[in-house]
Amino acid sequence: MSGLTMAMFIPLLIAAGLLAVGWVWRIRFRNLRRAVQANCAGVAGMHAGIPCQVTGTAVPVRPAPFSGTPRAWYRTKATAKTSRGTRTFIEEKSKAPFYLQDATGRVVIAPENAAVDGPVQTMDERRTDNGQLPGLDEDVIEYRYEEWILPADRPVYVLGTSTGGSIGKDKETGQYAISTRTRREYQRRAVLFMGIGYGGGAAIFLICCAIVGIDYLYFD
Repeated sequence: MSGLTMAMFIPLLIAAGLLAVGWVWRIRFRNLRRAVQANCAGVAGMHAGIPCQVTGTAVPVRPAPFSGTPRAWYRTKATAKTSRGTRTFIEEKSKAPFYLQDATGRVVIAPENAAVDGPVQTMDERRTDNGQLPGLDEDVIEYRYEEWILPADRPVYVLGTSTGGSIGKDKETGQYAISTRTRREYQRRAVLFMGIGYGGGAAIFLICCAIVGIDYLYFD
């Protein structure tokens, strides 16, 4: 393997990653465009297998484990810095279903298989002791506690496929998103990342091809 070929490996790997990002967001954008816009009562009564989207208010399940903030969903991460390095001893996401409601009624949302977009960070705290939070039975230099939630009583946008009473993952594309953004904001985000992924990946690939071509024509 020549030195130039080796030098091209990392840029081409980055290009492949960007193209993959563009592909994922293209699927999300396509799903958003084809999905039926419904209200909570409409989703609850919809036949299974129909791509759909709904906006409503998240109903709280129980307080978040670290901050105690009312929430519909949470993700937590706790790490400890010791003399042997940094160790993650808690990393979890809530799987409990929650209600999404609007003026027409309620629908159950199961977040387990969803991509949660734009969660609100409610804790990012460093401390020398764990206090009332979970800790380790060993000498710890520093703890770090992080928490993200879908806040209760806040608008939530859900994009997926009807399951005959709720919304879940699309069997064909695997797409299922729960977002704190509005539908319009989510659409703009999809277009942005699709453009960055495809545009950036293609640009890097073409630059690499041009460099290899110039090297072949003028330096071999």
